[in-house]
Amino acid sequence: MVMMKRLSLILILLLLTSCDDSKKHEVQQIDDVQGNQTELEQEKDKSPAFILNEIIEKAKRGLVKGSAFNVLDSEINQVKEKWGEPDSVDRAGSGYYATYKKEGITFGYNEKGEIFDVRSYSKELNNLAFTDIEEVAGSPKEKNEYNNDYIYTYEVTSDIQLKFVGPKNSGKVDHISVFNQKRTILLEDPYLLEIKGKSNQLSSTAWTSMQNWRKQIVNFSSGQENVFINGPNKKMVALTFDDGPDTTTTLAIIDILDEYNVTGNFFFVGSNVEKHPEIVRAAYEKGNLIFSHSYNHIDLAKLTKGELLIQMKKAEKAIEEVIGKRSAMLRPPYGETDELVAAVAKEQGYSIVLWSIDTLDWSQKEASNIVKNVIDNGRNGDIILMHSTEEQSETKKALPLIIEELQKRDFEIVGLDELLNVKAYK
Repeated sequence: MVMMKRLSLILILLLLTSCDDSKKHEVQQIDDVQGNQTELEQEKDKSPAFILNEIIEKAKRGLVKGSAFNVLDSEINQVKEKWGEPDSVDRAGSGYYATYKKEGITFGYNEKGEIFDVRSYSKELNNLAFTDIEEVAGSPKEKNEYNNDYIYTYEVTSDIQLKFVGPKNSGKVDHISVFNQKRTILLEDPYLLEIKGKSNQLSSTAWTSMQNWRKQIVNFSSGQENVFINGPNKKMVALTFDDGPDTTTTLAIIDILDEYNVTGNFFFVGSNVEKHPEIVRAAYEKGNLIFSHSYNHIDLAKLTKGELLIQMKKAEKAIEEVIGKRSAMLRPPYGETDELVAAVAKEQGYSIVLWSIDTLDWSQKEASNIVKNVIDNGRNGDIILMHSTEEQSETKKALPLIIEELQKRDFEIVGLDELLNVKAYK
């Protein structure tokens, strides 16, 4: 009897063990299925269609992945309270762009602190090809090329644009921008002047070309933090002189500026500085500012980065050896400036300073015409372009008349550092 009971217990235990193993096997099977499903979901999450649909849905709410701050009602102060101070802040036009490298996010905001642009540099975006975007989202409203990048723009709501940006050579997305068009209306219009000045000595073709260049360079400057066409809307102007020094016109200009007790701004060519250091020193000791006009007076926009650095550094060294200071302002010869020139200049600590009034003293040789270009066009914040070489002998005749008329009109004639509120020397 006892033996039968023991056998019964053993059988029951075997049955229970068998059931337990069966359940474990079923659980393992379920886990395996769920695991496979998770892997499939992960693969699905990485697909271009899934990523794009997620981007579009978030964009409709003014968002990008990785940020709770949007272009509808968020402000930059809210970001700072949550994420701290940005790694960098750059100015573009009338807006500011704050970059948070760790988060891979950049916020564009206006003078009021309202966020109008959120950009994501998430690495998963690099998996998206522009062909994928068109396949999923259709043709963009705008398809542009700028600085070797593709820019595809879609309108996801009446106010919000979604932009995909990436290099043409890879065909892949680098970053996206969710942009609120309505909030940009709140930006104050920048005080950006047209470039004025005429010459009756230019051919119609040359005049048309100059007009086109003026429009292009003004537009370019509006998107660059360190490129200036003019100063602020205040009763101040700056007199600037290019191409010297020489032994005649430059000396005469220095004496005239000293006589009227006003500051001049000389953009000297580095190779000329080496030839006439005593004239550079005289200009500096009389209270004028000495800046760089490159070393060889060549078109900087046609150079490589290495060649640009040579032009900047050699001119900088020539000036420093004379006045003991390194210029922090650069005027490219002919005003020719592009993205690379601006970027290298910024990297080297330069502000690029162009002009808003061209006296055309290299074309119009009569002093009366030089004066007329200034007096007929004078505005708050003007930067006035003249030259200081032998060929501009009429400029030294025109300069006293220009100074007297500007002062009659209550314009303060100042250094570019004061006009632009940027440093003159590094």
